[in-house]
Amino acid sequence: MYSTPYAHQQVYSTYNNQQGSQPMFNNLNIHNTSSSPSPSSKLIVQHCNTIRQKAKVITKDELERILDESYRELKTLTVPSQINPNLKRIIIALLSIKSSTLPSLSLHKFFTLLQAPLTQIIRQWQRTSLNQNDVFMFTSIIKLLRNLLKNIFDTNRYPTWLFDTPLLTTIANLLVKMAKSKNFFNKKNHRESKAFLHLFSIYIDYQTDLNEEKTFNKDILDKLIDPVTQCLRSNHYIDIFSQLQTKKEVLKMQKRFFLSKCPSFLVSYNGSRLEQITESLLSTMLPQYLTLFNELIPLIHQWKRSTIRAINHLIKIVKHGSINTAILADHLPFIDHILTLVDTPILYNKLTVTSSKLETDLMHTIINFLANMINEPTILAYIKQKKMTASFLRLTSAQYQPLVYDAYTILAHTTTEADIKEMHNPDALLSTVTESLKNLVANQNSDNLQQTGQLLEILKGLTQHDQIKEEILKQDTFSFLLECTKKFTGNVLTLLLETLWSLSFSQKGALELREHPEFLEEIQTISKNTKDEALKKASDGLVWKLVQEPAFLEKVAKNQEAENQEAEDTLVETKEVIIGADGKEQTVTKMVRKSITPPEQIFQYDIMISYCHADSELIHKIHQFLLDQGFKIWIDLNNMFGPAMSAMAEAVENCEFVIMCMSDSYKQSTYCQAEAEYAFGCKRRLLPLIVRPGYKPDGWLGFMIGSRIYVDFGRYDFDTACGKLMNEIGLQRKRPLPSKVGVVSQHEKPDGPAPVVKAEIEKPLAIPDKLPEVYTSRKATFYYNQKHIYRWTESDVLDFLYNNKLNEVMPMCEKMDGRALIQLYKMCVAHPSGTYNILNEELKLTHNVKLPIGSYTRLLSAMERVGERHAEVVSSIAKARNLRSASRPRITLPPPPPIIVSSSPSSSPPISPQQSFHSPPAVLHTRDLHSPYDIVINSNASTSDVIKAAQRLAPHVKSINPSQQRTLYI
Repeated sequence: MYSTPYAHQQVYSTYNNQQGSQPMFNNLNIHNTSSSPSPSSKLIVQHCNTIRQKAKVITKDELERILDESYRELKTLTVPSQINPNLKRIIIALLSIKSSTLPSLSLHKFFTLLQAPLTQIIRQWQRTSLNQNDVFMFTSIIKLLRNLLKNIFDTNRYPTWLFDTPLLTTIANLLVKMAKSKNFFNKKNHRESKAFLHLFSIYIDYQTDLNEEKTFNKDILDKLIDPVTQCLRSNHYIDIFSQLQTKKEVLKMQKRFFLSKCPSFLVSYNGSRLEQITESLLSTMLPQYLTLFNELIPLIHQWKRSTIRAINHLIKIVKHGSINTAILADHLPFIDHILTLVDTPILYNKLTVTSSKLETDLMHTIINFLANMINEPTILAYIKQKKMTASFLRLTSAQYQPLVYDAYTILAHTTTEADIKEMHNPDALLSTVTESLKNLVANQNSDNLQQTGQLLEILKGLTQHDQIKEEILKQDTFSFLLECTKKFTGNVLTLLLETLWSLSFSQKGALELREHPEFLEEIQTISKNTKDEALKKASDGLVWKLVQEPAFLEKVAKNQEAENQEAEDTLVETKEVIIGADGKEQTVTKMVRKSITPPEQIFQYDIMISYCHADSELIHKIHQFLLDQGFKIWIDLNNMFGPAMSAMAEAVENCEFVIMCMSDSYKQSTYCQAEAEYAFGCKRRLLPLIVRPGYKPDGWLGFMIGSRIYVDFGRYDFDTACGKLMNEIGLQRKRPLPSKVGVVSQHEKPDGPAPVVKAEIEKPLAIPDKLPEVYTSRKATFYYNQKHIYRWTESDVLDFLYNNKLNEVMPMCEKMDGRALIQLYKMCVAHPSGTYNILNEELKLTHNVKLPIGSYTRLLSAMERVGERHAEVVSSIAKARNLRSASRPRITLPPPPPIIVSSSPSSSPPISPQQSFHSPPAVLHTRDLHSPYDIVINSNASTSDVIKAAQRLAPHVKSINPSQQRTLYI
């Protein structure tokens, strides 16, 4: 027995040298073809009889003794005609053993005698067909190997001679020939091909078990990987795949080899050349995979079981390795096909508790594939554009737990703020995840550590949404998460701290965390002592948000106040021309107090670039462009760790502009959010850029950007977008910033009390101190009163604000529709003082006008009246229905069709009256003074149903002007 395959190679090489250039079995005809009977060893015959008699009860010790003696006996024989028949006899006898005794002796030296005949048989098969004796020996050896390795999962229990170079080279050569010729799988070779597939499966199982080993050499089967990929690139693979749904017969062994075994070997390979192999394969084959999908997806309702298996293996090939995400970003139609499978009823309606059923296994492969793909920003944005939230939510009710976890992982990354708001019960989403996490923590062991990490990853993704943060604060989750910080270590602790960091951006969340001094002490200790860079970054972020940032912002505010005071106390020398007593002009020098108009500021850097490293390719181009324009730039090019937060704060304070490179990755990054919020708090000039095509900022990022103009690098070509960026920099520089005087070193400070500065007084750029006429003089209509607020256009919003004398609010709502106005209202209700400060600051920056607190409160009142009005209308309709039903015999009628007030036909379902702004209620809207109709009805129901419903309800709706005839507009 040998400790490693390499040790055995040494022994095998020595043994071959001792035997000369010819292998031990140089004639593989197992049966002696001479007229004389083959000589039989009496000892071998005796042992074979013993094995057969005791096949079910033989002990390990007895079998080991028999193998020892048989090995010594065979070693004494020198002629192949003597060795082969005796070896054959004992192989056949060993096949009768049914117990676990045989696998316990898998490393016995007797089995090394199988290597030479096995190698020679495979070589012979490559040259010509095997005779019956060779076929029998081949199948017998493979069957014995299968019995020998049955239920063995420890790679150290595999016979090391299986990995010797001569045998692996022989198998590799056979694979290359199989990629080129179909002859190996014809009906004549059925038994040989079946035996070879069993041998190949042994190597697949070994490589799969090898992946569980952390320190073992994973390149041990490297000789086979190139021939296998050659098979997967071959025309045979494509031809067999495309014939799956046809009536053309495909040989079973050939189909299994190309569509199942070769993909399984590739997927089990995790050697050093994995990225090179997968990149080469996918670059060549993805277009052909797309062609296959184009042919097969339309026939999905007719798929055979073999088709489902083949599709499953193909998707596993595509998702294997990490470099595939970048390649797939250039083949998005493939993602389209995968999303089609997610939404296929014949798959999701047949999901079971385990992956043993084909549909469950395929769906799990699909969802796991997408969960891996969402780390690529282009693919993530593409999936979000497809609006698949409902489809992924459906899968969270599946019974197969790994599938459910992957579905939640996708939801955590692809769900938008709008999706969360439209969910019927978003708190159930959070409850399911947290309850699963609690159960895993209660039964913590090494087996569910990976699941714990995945659940924390899901929770971290969900906490980017404000509504989920609020739900965490409502539920008893905070204390549980804090308790877990004492139990977790390593990567799991990192994910937990990143989740808490995300929660700390909520004002309530930060207050809750600060109320636990032992937790603050714990994260500060981790920050100082840990050598894990990811863990340090997460702990640093929490320390910054909970401890350092408030102090930094307070320091900035005090410095600003001091600078303003210094500006007031500074005297400047001015020259004035006057007419003297003698009538002549005289120049008089006067010392006057300097105006508090902010002076030109001095910055160490012109621009700081805040970005997520997932978007670094474009950001580096922007960085170089700005450098070429002569700007001084601060940018973290190396994804720095260590004192990152303090370095970030110093950079923000010493930059005039902060460029925010917005994308999904940017929004989901707690570090990017920390940068952006600190820049906002320091009142830097913000320059928002969209760096991913189709991205629309929402949540905290959308709230911070407000009505600021951003440059869309995903929409315009690079040069055009850079031109717009330069234009925006120029425009913003025309607006003043809060003053910040340049720092003077100690030896440069003057001795006198108040410095006298000689300066030419320049008038600052004039910024209007009143609103433009477009906001103060508007021909507003009242058409918005005929619609539900969800249907308001941008013009309707401005009309509503103008008619309610909310002129100061109009500039900040210029590009808002009704839904956006509702979100602003919710922010005002949730964070009244903070939202007011943000709106006030934005109005001062853009128009030099203060937002009166009265206008702010009137906005809230006006929005409340809108909600009350809709609720009253719904209530009046309910009363009208009751009156109508009370005046006639009770008849059971089907519910009326949905009647929804809107400016266009709607497909929205009717919503209960208790809901105010969650979705448009089903109402008939009574006329106001500015409408020519008493009732406006818009519905997607049939015309006859709408008229019947209107006839039942209209008599009970009072017109504003009773003297006029009641009119309907449908």
